[in-house]
This record gives sequence, structure tokens and C-alpha cells, in this order.
Amino acid sequence: MFCHRGVKWGYIAGASLLVLAMTAGSGAHAQTQLPPVSVDPPKEQTVQRAQPARRATRATTGARRAAARRDQSQEAAPSRTSGAAGIERANGPVVGYLANQSATATKTDTPVLTTPQSISIVPKDQIVDQGAQNITEALRYTPGVTIQSFGANAFFDAFKLRGFDAPRYLDGLRLPADNTTFAIPRIETYGLERIEVLKGPSSGLYGQSDPGGLLNLVSKRPTATPQYEFVGSFGSFERFQGAFDIGGPIDPRGEFLYRIVGLGRDSNSQTDFVEDNKLFIAPSFTWRPTIDTTFTILSHYQKVDNKGYQQYVPGQVSFLPNPNGHIPYSRYLGEPATDGYHLEQFAVGYAFEHRFSNNLQFRQNLRYTEVSNDLASVRTEGMDPVNPNRLVTRTYNYVKANAANIALDNQLQADFATGPLTHKVLFGVDYFDLWANTDYRSAGIASIDAYAPVYGTPVPSFASLPPFILRDDKLSQAGVYLQDQVKLDRWTLTLSGRQDWASSDFTSKAFYPPAGTYNRNDSAQTGRVGLNYLFDVGLSPYVSYATSFTPNLGADLSGQSFKPTTGEGAEIGVKFKPNGANFMVTAALFDIRQEDILTTSPINPFFQVQTDAVRVKGLELEVRGNLTREFEIVGGYSHLDPRITTSIAGYAGKYLKNTAQDQASLWGKYTWYAGPLAGLGLGAGVRYVGETYGDDFNTLVIPSYTLLDAAISYDFGYMRPDWKGWKAQVNVTNLTDKFYVASCLTGLPYCGLGNARTVLGTLKYSWNQEGRR
Repeated sequence: MFCHRGVKWGYIAGASLLVLAMTAGSGAHAQTQLPPVSVDPPKEQTVQRAQPARRATRATTGARRAAARRDQSQEAAPSRTSGAAGIERANGPVVGYLANQSATATKTDTPVLTTPQSISIVPKDQIVDQGAQNITEALRYTPGVTIQSFGANAFFDAFKLRGFDAPRYLDGLRLPADNTTFAIPRIETYGLERIEVLKGPSSGLYGQSDPGGLLNLVSKRPTATPQYEFVGSFGSFERFQGAFDIGGPIDPRGEFLYRIVGLGRDSNSQTDFVEDNKLFIAPSFTWRPTIDTTFTILSHYQKVDNKGYQQYVPGQVSFLPNPNGHIPYSRYLGEPATDGYHLEQFAVGYAFEHRFSNNLQFRQNLRYTEVSNDLASVRTEGMDPVNPNRLVTRTYNYVKANAANIALDNQLQADFATGPLTHKVLFGVDYFDLWANTDYRSAGIASIDAYAPVYGTPVPSFASLPPFILRDDKLSQAGVYLQDQVKLDRWTLTLSGRQDWASSDFTSKAFYPPAGTYNRNDSAQTGRVGLNYLFDVGLSPYVSYATSFTPNLGADLSGQSFKPTTGEGAEIGVKFKPNGANFMVTAALFDIRQEDILTTSPINPFFQVQTDAVRVKGLELEVRGNLTREFEIVGGYSHLDPRITTSIAGYAGKYLKNTAQDQASLWGKYTWYAGPLAGLGLGAGVRYVGETYGDDFNTLVIPSYTLLDAAISYDFGYMRPDWKGWKAQVNVTNLTDKFYVASCLTGLPYCGLGNARTVLGTLKYSWNQEGRR
């Protein structure tokens, strides 16, 4: 599909292979295994494999690492063991709800406690316990995250962090994203180890990124311990799903590891005539030719082929007063005979790591991602004046879109000391290239009675309609960044700076934007400075300041291409993890400003304009982990004051739309490990989302809502030893079946209904797997 770029990528691939060959060749004399990277001195992994005699030439290295490990054990906060290696790593599994290590904020394996920026990590155990089936559901209990709803059966995920759109990364590399099209990949949660929400400006390491933060999704990787898991699920809306996760060493020495994760689903949804089917497979492979060298191939393929499509519902028939009441969750306002949605995505890449010595290591991450979309569906456009209480006007829409990107990130890390100061210096060069094409066609069709729908309205064919949008887009970015994590006693100073060069161009061949070729080249310098102090009791106050830079695709009504948005943010906070405890409490106050943010044009909703300035001030609180061995909790609260301060569109002083000012949530699960109830687990949660605005002038107020969730699980190994590995679980979301509207995306005609009560039953069998079953 994109073979015309083959020559260009041939050069990149060749250069990458050359670096791999050089570094792998130098590893022939290495002995020590690649350790986790943290702000404190390097520590050694517990898993050791027998090595050939020729690699045992640096015996003194082990002694030096042992001494460093002793030093670290006296000053680092306690960390929970997890995964096969027995030591938690930034890209590895987590036991329970609390992750202690992360690389998202610093691109090095750093303790969360000493990271001078707010970060919320949703581990796999929390995803499983809450029965989350997609990224949107997995983030329902995360403070500062506003879910943008395209309806309960939305086919892609969209979020706001602290009031701003959040770009998504997979394993530290940016995913394709183009707000003009629907060619956006949707990542399967069953293939993830954790979801990390980094809050605040992050361009100092990642380049283009809005100042609210970003999402980094961490894939499951091969493990040195064999593991086998098979899961069957069934539930509401005729849902049937099967999944498996198998992996481990291929050879006795553990030089080769593999993992295969797969999922298949056949399901309807809460909306009549709308399916939720999926096929997903994610094979990965790790080669460890030496104790200092690791090469991991990561890939996935996903196919979605459904009848029906996500739908908007006008506010007049969903939450505003209407003599007919509101329509039910199940009501479909489209055309069942013709509506359909097809998504296909593929990604393949690698993660390479090599340690030259105790003080120097190199990492390279690369991924190619491709996604295609083909949909035909109805979209509601408001109420028909002929009968404004019942009839809904509609258009029929076709979208054929493709997008792909390649992302490359090279990192060279040096650990050394200068007098009393210890340094962790990271130098990086990354490259990102996105290209996409879109063909969007639309036409009006007959209205439908929302309370007594009659289907079968004739719809025009794709070929009979002229394109409304027909465009080719290209966006590339190259960046160079430098970071130093400087430690003096219990002080940690984090400094980062980055230079970016970005180029965007697109060719429009239809009405929107006006036909023509648009291009723009930009450059920017961004950075971050953060400081924290770790007290003996596990208290770590911090302060940070960072800037952001985001180039934009598209043009305004006059055909003028959009200039980049820039932002800055200041944050002060505290993290507390008591010594010997497995829970952490965090609190943060922040003030974020952004200039030239894109908003919907007040003249023509099909176009956008750039407001002059936006400011979001707020408070976030979060607690997660084990209060006791049996009781795990996740709780959070956020309060935002998200205002447009200056606007060329007349919105000055108004609140940002689709951004909840207040959110609160609390989830807890109690598991019995002894006594007559041993093996039983009970979970319950409550979620509150305050009022939001559905338009830029704040005339449309979407009501607040409070929802209850519940779960019950049982580990049959406590009943009979020969049933070890069998576990059953039932989850219920929106326990009281409360009717609510989650958001109105761009106005009253385009509201998304919330999730009806959903019951999901799961039966799992696993063996040869460490950690919880």
C-alpha cells in the first residue's frame, strides 16, 4: 500500500541494521546481564543463565555491581517483586495495582516515587479485576482523564488529559493519529502489560505532544518463566470471547524466548443491530545472544468486521426534556441493512538493548504500523423541524481511509559520577513519519422517528457521491534530546532539552479544505526541569516545569495551514509510599497554558480555527495499592478549571468543552487467603463525573452522573489442590443500569450515550505462572 516509500525506509533499515551489527559484535566479550535502569546505581537481575567460558572474562564486574546493589538497597524505596525475574522492570509485569518502576516519564527505568512528574499506571491485574475490555474502560478510575464518548459501542478510543487531547504511544513509540480520518488503530487491552498515563507537558523527550500529557501502552513481552493462560468469557449482548496467552523459553539455556497472545470475539452490543467482533494476535520473540544483549521482535495484527456503527444521539431525545421521554440504550438510528465498519491494522517492530559496560548502554526501538478503515453509516444531524420532538435528521456517510507511520528512537545512556554527584545521562535521536489518505463522502437521507423507527430508507451508493474530503497527508518529525538525572544524597534533579524539526504537508482534491497543496516546516526547542527530595519515611515532594510543541495538519476556512500549538506547564506535588508498604498516595497542583489550540469554527463546523490561549489549573489526588495483603484499592479525585483565556472565535472566558471539572472514583477488592472463604474475592467501585459542556459557548450542560461497579471471583485452587489454576470471575458495570449521556462531542446533535448495565462472566485456567492466578 505504501511501497512508494520503500527506498527511503530501505536506507533507514540499513542504517539500523548497521548499528545492530556493530553493537552486537562488541557484545561477544560481555559478561554481565543488562540490569534495570534507575536513578540509583544499577542493580542486577536475579535470573542468570549459564554462559560460555569466553564470556567470563570480567569477573570484577560482578563485584562492582554487588557493591552498587548493596548501596542501593540502603537508600531506594522498597519495590514489589513481580514477573519472572523477581525484580520489577519498567516494561515488565506488575503484581497487584501498584507499579514502582516506569520509563515513560524519563525513558530510563526510574522509580515512580522519585519521578518529578505525575504519572498514573494501570497494571494488568487492575484491568483484569475490573473486567475492562478496552482502553476506555481501563481508564475509568484514573484521575485527570476525561473519556470522550462516541457512544457506548465506540470503535476507537479518545481521551483528554487535564483538558487536552492525549496522543497515544505503544512501547514508547507514537501511534498513527489523524483527526481528519477514522484510520486510527485501536490497541487490544489483553495484549498489554500496563497502561501508563503521563500528565503534563512531555515534549522534552517525545517531541510533538499536547501539554496535558500522553498515554503509553506497554505490550506483553516474552518471559523467562513458562506461562500458559486460556480464558473464556461470556455475558450481556450475546458476548462470547476466547483468549490465550502462552510463552516462555524455547531452549534450555533461555537464549530464545517467545510469547503469543491471541483473542477472538463474537458479540453484539447494547445498541440494536451493532456488532462488536474482533480477531487479534500478537506474537513476540526475544533473542539473548549474550548476557548484555537483547533483541525482541514485537508485532500484532487485528481485524474488526462489524455490522452497524457507533452512533450519535441528539440531546433532545437523550437528556433534554421531551414529552416522549428519552430513547432506550438499545435504540439504533441508522440503517441496519447497509451500515458497517471494517478495520484492519498491523504493526511490527523491535526493541534492541546492548550494554557496552557498567556505565554505557544503547537502546533502539523501531516500529512500522499500518491501519485501514472502511465504513458506511448514518450520522444524526439534529431534530427535524417537521416534528422536533420525534424526528431525527440524518446523513449517510462513507469513509475509506488509510494511515501508516514508522517510528524510530535511538537512546544512548551513560551512568557516571562527578565528585558527590551521580549522573544518568540520556542522549537520544528519534524520527517519526506519518502518511495518510482519506476519501469521505456524505449525503442527506430521510429522517427517522426516534421512538418508532422504520428502517429501509434508500441510501446513495459510494460511487454516486462526490467526495467531500479527498486528501493525502504527510507529517514527519526528527528530534534530538538530552537528559541528565543528577543525584546528590536524596536530591534528584532532572533536566531535559530537545530540538525538533517538523514538516507537514497535504494535498486536498475536494471541497474540504479548498483544493490545493498545503505545506509547512517548523522547528522548536522544548524541555523540562524537575526536582524532588526523598525523605527516609518514603515521602517525596517535587516541583517541575516543562514546555510542549505540537505541529498541526489541516487548514482554516481561508486555506491557511495551521501553525503549531505551543504550551507550558508548572506542577508541584508530593508522593508518599511508606517504608514496607505496598501502596502509594500522590497529590499534584498544576497550571498549564497553551497557545494556538485548534477549536471548531463558529462559522462552519466542518472547519477549525486557532484560539489564542487556553489555561487549565487543577488538583489531582490518587491512591493505589494494598492497604493489607487482602485489600487492594484504587482511588482518585481531580478538579480542573479549564478556561479559554483569549479566543479569536469569541469563546474567551468559557470552559473547555467535553472536559469534566470534577471527577472522583474509588475501587476496592478484598480477597480471602485463609479460613472458610479462602479463594473468594469481592470487588466494588463507584465513579462520579461532574457536569461538562457540550459546546464552546457553554450553553449546553451535560448532567453529572454516578455509577456503581461490582465484581466477584473465586480461585478453585483453594477448594481442591488438583483444581489449582482454575479461576472464575463475574463483573457488573453500571450496576443500577443508570441512564446517562457521556458527552456531546461538538454540539447538541452529536451526543454519545453511556454504557448500560453489562454483566461479564470469565473462566480462566493458567499454570506454570508466577504471581497471582
